[in-house]
Amino acid sequence: MINTSTNSSFPSQVVPVAEKLSLEYGLQVGQAIEYEWFRGGRVNGTRWQKGFQNFNRLRLYARGEQPVQKYKDELSINGDLSYLNLDWKPVPIIPKFVDIVVNGISSKKYDIKAYAQDPFSQKERTNYASSILRDMLSKPLLDNIQQSLGVDVYNVVDPANLPQSKEELEVHMQLNYKQSVEIAEEEVINNVLDFNKYELINKRVVEDIVTVGIGAVKTSFNKAEGVTIDYVNPSNLVYSYTNDPNFQDLYYVGEIKSITLPELKKEFPNLTNEELKKIQKYPGREGYMRNRNNDDDLVQVMYFEYKSYIDQVFKVKNTDNGLEKVLEKPDTFNPPESDITLIECLEQLKYCLQVLKLWV
Repeated sequence: MINTSTNSSFPSQVVPVAEKLSLEYGLQVGQAIEYEWFRGGRVNGTRWQKGFQNFNRLRLYARGEQPVQKYKDELSINGDLSYLNLDWKPVPIIPKFVDIVVNGISSKKYDIKAYAQDPFSQKERTNYASSILRDMLSKPLLDNIQQSLGVDVYNVVDPANLPQSKEELEVHMQLNYKQSVEIAEEEVINNVLDFNKYELINKRVVEDIVTVGIGAVKTSFNKAEGVTIDYVNPSNLVYSYTNDPNFQDLYYVGEIKSITLPELKKEFPNLTNEELKKIQKYPGREGYMRNRNNDDDLVQVMYFEYKSYIDQVFKVKNTDNGLEKVLEKPDTFNPPESDITLIECLEQLKYCLQVLKLWV
């Protein structure tokens, strides 16, 4: 039984790590999110219904297709519109400005820049900068050797392109120096973005930001396609209450998505046929998420992430060679008050035997 607080359906955070990693704990979190978004507030509509209706209204305004009933209510006299011969179709003024803003934001290109921070790369970068600095300080002597002996003793940079000051050296390191591992990382990231057609996804996200104020993408991994970047409809988002415009203080976030059974099997290959048959029995609950085709091929899945904490516990053990060995232990590990090694026990036993021998 997973304990919850009296005022929340979410499971308790103060539990062992083994319980947090269990499927039952994750199911409890998913059910709590479902209750908060799809079951609470039946009188005035659920939180998901309110968000969907609001986003749909904003998108209608952005396309110039907003409802005209409120305009009729303002112009009617006692509900009578028979004397008005008007074209009630909205004039599409807003879509033009939406396109201008979206295209302006989308035209700002950003280049992927990778910067290696591991000790080996940092040492290699430092050695390269030190070599250039040595050439800068020894340039008159190196030029004299080259003119006298005809030998080029410069390290890595052509003398014509050698920086003249430390400021130029910093600019040279930022613009001209690039390690092979950094180039490879940039190529991999750009390849993943191109494979997922990120330019098209980015334009849709920008349009959502301009229209409804929220834009989202999801990065995931599966064995069939590798790293994938998917567009997320803001109407399908579920998230905790936030005061941050960048959503930095969320403790859970998720997406409601309708997918086919082949897609579900591809993403979760460990699902058995019996489990897939069980999943088919659960239709969509709300609004347009309901299966409109009335078939068994489309199912509704909620992807979510829940923020928690895990205590890392380590035990320091003395080896026979006098060294220390660190062993990872579960968070329930409770060491005894006197943690005596085997060697110490043998030494104490030997001492006791010597004392008994003296007494005898």
